Amino acid sequence: MAVSGQFRSAAEKERFIQATFSTIAGCYDGMNRVMTFSLDRRWRRYTVQLSGMPAGGRALDVCCGTGELARALAERTGPAGRVTGLDFNREMLQIAKRKQEQGLLADSIDFVQGNAMALPFPDNQFDTATIGFGLRNVPDYRQVLREMRRVVRPGGTVVSLETGKPTLPVFKSLHGLYVGLFVPLIDRLAAGKNGPYAWLASSAEAFLPQEALAQVFREIGLDNVFFRNIFGGAAAVHVGVKS
Repeated sequence: MAVSGQFRSAAEKERFIQATFSTIAGCYDGMNRVMTFSLDRRWRRYTVQLSGMPAGGRALDVCCGTGELARALAERTGPAGRVTGLDFNREMLQIAKRKQEQGLLADSIDFVQGNAMALPFPDNQFDTATIGFGLRNVPDYRQVLREMRRVVRPGGTVVSLETGKPTLPVFKSLHGLYVGLFVPLIDRLAAGKNGPYAWLASSAEAFLPQEALAQVFREIGLDNVFFRNIFGGAAAVHVGVKS
């Protein structure tokens, strides 16, 4: 199991993640704008572009949170397509559904509460399955990727937008300052000292570098695997194809 050494079991990590995202659900969208310098929506659109998602297709967004990546998928599929957003956190899903009721998210998105480790869908259902900034938070990212591969049709794609390891020296230095100074400041303003954003930043630091995650994609049976760095490697999009 790919459970961080901070946790004694998968169940303990799941409980911690549930509590963390319940705490930050109300400010999650706004904090994403702040912490990505308002680039997060552009990153999500780029992720959908790389997915190869066809117009009129079916997409699954795993760990969908408040629905922002599902929004980008719905824009791509158009009114003839269908997007399913799945998350195990009730508070995040409530915000996604509220945004949909307010007309901020397309009616073509269905939101479902469920566990990414055991997706409640039959095999070969979707043209693409995406996950945005979620792999590092699940108990076993290999299992989640295997589940995403299972529910994607042959020829479909499995796609991850996730934090990465900066590759250029200047970005490495700036990233170190960002994690060491900026994130703790934001954390204190948003949630108090040693709040959830400090932990999320540390989880990003502990997650796999880009080449290692690409190898995991290959090991679980995906083909034509590639990744594209974003913002000097501070984030990256990984794509694999199910044969």
